[in-house]
Amino acid sequence: MLVGLGNPGEEYEATRHNVGFVVLDRLAQNLGFSLSRLKREKGLSGRVKARTARLPLPLVDDAASGDDDEAESESFCLFVKPMTYMNLSGVAVAALARHHEIPAESIFVIYDDLNLPLGRMRIRSGGSPAGHNGMKSLIACLGTEGFPRLRMGIGAEGMQTADMVDPDFVLSKFDPTEVVLIERIYEAACEAALEWLRGRDTETLMGRFNGFRASESGETPS
Repeated sequence: MLVGLGNPGEEYEATRHNVGFVVLDRLAQNLGFSLSRLKREKGLSGRVKARTARLPLPLVDDAASGDDDEAESESFCLFVKPMTYMNLSGVAVAALARHHEIPAESIFVIYDDLNLPLGRMRIRSGGSPAGHNGMKSLIACLGTEGFPRLRMGIGAEGMQTADMVDPDFVLSKFDPTEVVLIERIYEAACEAALEWLRGRDTETLMGRFNGFRASESGETPS
C-alpha cells in the first residue's frame, strides 16, 4: 500500500500539509491512472473514506490504469489518499490494510515534515510520529510504528519550529520563491516511491535519497 497524507477539499489543495496527496496525484498522472472514491463493499464500513487505485505488480514503466482486469491481479499495490482529514488518516488506512491483508511493513507513507527544511527528504523504516497528527493516527490505528515512510521537508527558511507548528503555517500555500524547490522535491519523492514499488528495500532507498538536497539551480549533495 502506498499512502499519501493530506486533507480533502479545495481549500487545502497545494498547501504544505498536502504534499503527500500531491505525490500520489503526480504518480497517477505519470503512470496513466486515476484515484477514485472508494466504493462501499462487504467488510468496509461507511467510516472508511478514501480515494484509491489498484495497480498490478510488478510495476513497469508503462503500467497504465486501474482497470477491472488489473484489479484481478494476484499481486498488486493499493494507492490510498485518506479522505478522513489528517487527524483521522489511520482509520481509513488501517481498515483497508485489514481488508486486503496488507501487513504494516508493506505500507509506505508519504507526508510533510516541518522539522525538515524545504528541499530535503528523509526515508525511514519506522519511528515515532514526531508531532505529526496524521502519523499519530496511523500508528494508533495500525498498532505499530514499524512501517516505512518518506518525510518531505516543508520548513521555511528563517522560521523557528515553534512558529511553524501553528496550523496557519502547515495549512498555508508555498510562497512563489519556494515553488522551484517543492517541484524538485516532488520529482524526487515520486522517483523514490516508484523505486519502492519496484521492490527496492528501505536501506537502499535511504542511501540513495536521504542525501538529496534540492536547490534553485538543481540537486546538490548534502
